[in-house]
Amino acid sequence: MFRAILFSLLLAAPAGFAAAQHSHGVLSPGVTFPPDDSVLADPPRIITMSFRVDVRLLKLALYTAAGEWIDIGFVYDPGRIGQSFVYPIGFELPATDYYIARWSVTDDRRARLLNGEFKFAFGDGAIPPSEFIGNQASGREEVLPETGAYRTVN
Repeated sequence: MFRAILFSLLLAAPAGFAAAQHSHGVLSPGVTFPPDDSVLADPPRIITMSFRVDVRLLKLALYTAAGEWIDIGFVYDPGRIGQSFVYPIGFELPATDYYIARWSVTDDRRARLLNGEFKFAFGDGAIPPSEFIGNQASGREEVLPETGAYRTVN
């Protein structure tokens, strides 16, 4: 009996995790390019985001893996409301292990605000950003000092 219940819970778990990831509903982008955690053969020439409803794009910023801002020319336009946003990248991106695109949107009524991000990499030898981040974290050891605060030791 216990095994049957445990097996049922394990089968239901992935569905629960998927629902949790999309709990922000319609304000989350349905599609991005590059896709989150993707590896492209060539550098992207555009960044796109498509939403399920009309939103106002407050911020679209691109960063290197080290957190350095890359100016892609995004300028907030308070009059622009839409479901799809396309920003060309008309220059060579600086070298980094991966890129982070961070965005903020609000719905037309300005009642809800959502921030998010997606990561990508490109080129020969590139790996998905999640693997790169995982590899960095796996070599560290957490130590609990007497103060009770966590610190990371390299």
